Amino acid sequence: MNENVIAKILFIIGVAQMAAGLIIGLITVTANFYMMNWQVFFAWTLGGFVSGMLFIGFAENIRLLHSINEKMRPAGKKRGPDLQQSQTMEDSQPGWVLGEDEMAKIHDRYSEETIVEIVPSPKEDYCLVRFKSGNEYYVRVVYIGGFGVQETNDATIRQSVIQWYNKNN
Repeated sequence: MNENVIAKILFIIGVAQMAAGLIIGLITVTANFYMMNWQVFFAWTLGGFVSGMLFIGFAENIRLLHSINEKMRPAGKKRGPDLQQSQTMEDSQPGWVLGEDEMAKIHDRYSEETIVEIVPSPKEDYCLVRFKSGNEYYVRVVYIGGFGVQETNDATIRQSVIQWYNKNN
């Protein structure tokens, strides 16, 4: 998994702030030889610790979000539509299996409509859902890779999945 540079930088800034608070507190206490004011020391140390922990907390949030993002994206998958995959999709078979929970999500999303079949496409996390309305049939290409079911707005993906379905059925 790739490291997140921003999270590392924020973590280093947080540690540096805690160290600076301690050092500045010690310098201010020892600067006046006649009177040691420990309240100033604790104020600088506590301030440095709190601000440093805030930066470390932000760094941890970014690190966790980055790891979640890496886990949700399949290996080798690039951001945005992969045109080369959609061009070679016409001859390929799905390399993934549609689970029961994904089928339940689709059935819940389209509970008002009559679903005839749900077909996983070779493009991972995209399914072709075939519906019946009266005597006519129609299809929708849906994305199930997120937290819910979304009808895809990408025309190239929709067209390539429908062409693949028409060619193989």
